[in-house]
Amino acid sequence: MTLEQIIYDNYSTLLRCMEPSNELLNRLRSIAVVKDRISFIKQQASLDDKNDAILTVLREAPDNLQKTVMDDFIASLRSCGQQHVANIFKPESDKVPMSDEHRKILVTKTDELCKFLDPENGVLNKLFSLEVITSSDVDRVSSKDGFHNMTRELINTILRKPDDAFQTLTSTLDETGQSHVVYILTGNGNSQPLSENYRRKLREQRELTRSIIPRELMPALISKGVFTLYDQERVKGQKTNDDKAEMMFDLIARKSQVVFNQFIETLRQCYHKHVAERLMGPEVASTVELNVRGQDVDMQNLEGVIREDFLQTLAHEETEVKQVFLQNGISVMSVSEGSIIVKFTYEHHAALIWLKEQYDSRKLDQLFTEAFRPKFASKGLESLRVVIPEEEFKRHFKLKLMTDDHRNAVKSLAEHCFDKVTISDEFLNKLSLRKPHREVVVEQATHEQQVKTLLDTVSRQPDSAFTQLCNALDDTQQTDAASYLNLWRSPESMKTVRLHLVKEESR
Repeated sequence: MTLEQIIYDNYSTLLRCMEPSNELLNRLRSIAVVKDRISFIKQQASLDDKNDAILTVLREAPDNLQKTVMDDFIASLRSCGQQHVANIFKPESDKVPMSDEHRKILVTKTDELCKFLDPENGVLNKLFSLEVITSSDVDRVSSKDGFHNMTRELINTILRKPDDAFQTLTSTLDETGQSHVVYILTGNGNSQPLSENYRRKLREQRELTRSIIPRELMPALISKGVFTLYDQERVKGQKTNDDKAEMMFDLIARKSQVVFNQFIETLRQCYHKHVAERLMGPEVASTVELNVRGQDVDMQNLEGVIREDFLQTLAHEETEVKQVFLQNGISVMSVSEGSIIVKFTYEHHAALIWLKEQYDSRKLDQLFTEAFRPKFASKGLESLRVVIPEEEFKRHFKLKLMTDDHRNAVKSLAEHCFDKVTISDEFLNKLSLRKPHREVVVEQATHEQQVKTLLDTVSRQPDSAFTQLCNALDDTQQTDAASYLNLWRSPESMKTVRLHLVKEESR
């Protein structure tokens, strides 16, 4: 079969699997009919356009040169590691272009792959060492900006490789801790990608990165296998703690559901309960007790039907009781057995305060009684009593995130008045700093760095740390610094402070 006929019969396959690399184009200079067209080929915008230009030049070869040109072209392909393309013209091995089945999987799954595949997490290095991709491929993929673009470039690169590259990719993903991506490609395995619900939370609650102390979490995250050494390098390479924490969120968003769960567990174990609670959705557990009339009421049956009605009523936003909760930033997360257990979640701290006020005033009892008593009065129901242990509220108030005003006050103190803070053993003791934090502060080279490191740590703790800082400054007679922070507690004083800072910045 002639060169022209082979190209004609396999044009679409050749177009999508041949790589018009600089190495191949250089080899093609040895073919007389192609040599003078190399510059034109290189000028083409896309890889497909370059391939089309190459194939057009080859098809135009004179009849008496077709065999020689084809032999030289095959040799050029083989010398560049494109045996799967050369075998289209003259089969000599089992290397074949990417199958339609594997190609379809990669193409249709591109959107998911771009969300979860992490090319830099050992994948590129492994594929290069296995000679699946070239150093030029690695450089091209690595040069793309962001995970999404890097992943898309890697997929486009793999699509031009032999069919066995698909299997090598999946095994490489397995070996680099990305079994959840293998699940996307094959449907096999138990490791599934992080749910869209938690990916959304990581996106929407980016302000939580301001409450993370990366150096406190990284050792545990590494030891648990949540992060790899590649992850550690990328986090460490960021300049500020905020940048480091944001990189941590970006990396976690590409992990499996199991790894995310381990991340949350690590937050709770490593003094970041306030972050874990907010990220997962803070739950306030309560028990609903039934007050009935008469001695012959079947309590088990009554609790069962009321529990089912709770679920239905609180699932529909048009119900009055549901609207009262939503308007005040409260949602009902679940209703479960064990009497009637209701778990509330709140959007912000003000909603938690509202819930406690409603509970303390018994208005919560009244709200539930008015909503459910009419339906079950005939079964003996008189009223409902919501029981929330005081410790449950205390736990949530303790985990309140530092407010923006308090965080800004601490950061302002570090930026504008660090010289008014004295780092002493007495001061550090009153702050109840944990040993690792204390060591990091003391190890800083200058007084300014010590103060800024300390205050950055304080700004990432729950809101109670702000009051503790103010008290520690007062107790150690650091009145200027204490007075500066206390200004931020008054709304009117805060306006004055902010106006002053704006004037200072404008000078």
